[in-house]
This record gives sequence, C-alpha cells and structure tokens, in this order.
Amino acid sequence: MTTEAAKEIAEKIVSYFQLTIIIIFQYFVNAMYNYVFSMQDSFEEQATQGSFIPHGRQDVLTAAIGRPEYPGRVRAVGAGVTIKQYFGLAPRTSRSSSSLTL
Repeated sequence: MTTEAAKEIAEKIVSYFQLTIIIIFQYFVNAMYNYVFSMQDSFEEQATQGSFIPHGRQDVLTAAIGRPEYPGRVRAVGAGVTIKQYFGLAPRTSRSSSSLTL
C-alpha cells in the first residue's frame, strides 16, 4: 500500500468481507439444519401414524436426508459396527415352485 491510511482501509474492507462471508455461511448452515430437522420431524410423525415404516437402512434420518448411508456403516453407533451386527440378518424369502417359471 502507498500510505498507512490506504493500508487501514484495505484491512477494513477485508475484515468486513470476511465477516460477511461468515454470516452468509452461518445462515445457510442454519437453514440446512432447520430443513433436515423439519423433514425428520415429518417422517417421525408419519412413522407414528403408520404411513412411514422405518426398516433397516431406511430409517427416519436416511429418509430425511434423502440418500442412503455409505455401505458398511451404521450411523451413530460407533466405529466397527456393521449393518448385520446392528440390524441382524436380512429375512430370508422362500420361492415357491409356482413362482418359478421354466
């Protein structure tokens, strides 16, 4: 900078810019959390009414977020816990001879 006054003005501009970015970022983070939690509340209400039945990987949080958990992970139960350990084995389905076509 050419003068001390110009340097101070530049520092103020940078400071205000950084503050603005922080405020905007915080606004969007809050909006995102509000949206996710409102969706979760909606799914929980549907679950209590029986119109949404959580099962295995398709739980309230997964439905609210709108995408499944990463394979091999169970959210919020600790490291190293597999889906099979937490939820148990998937129910077996049997095929009757009438459902098989030759």
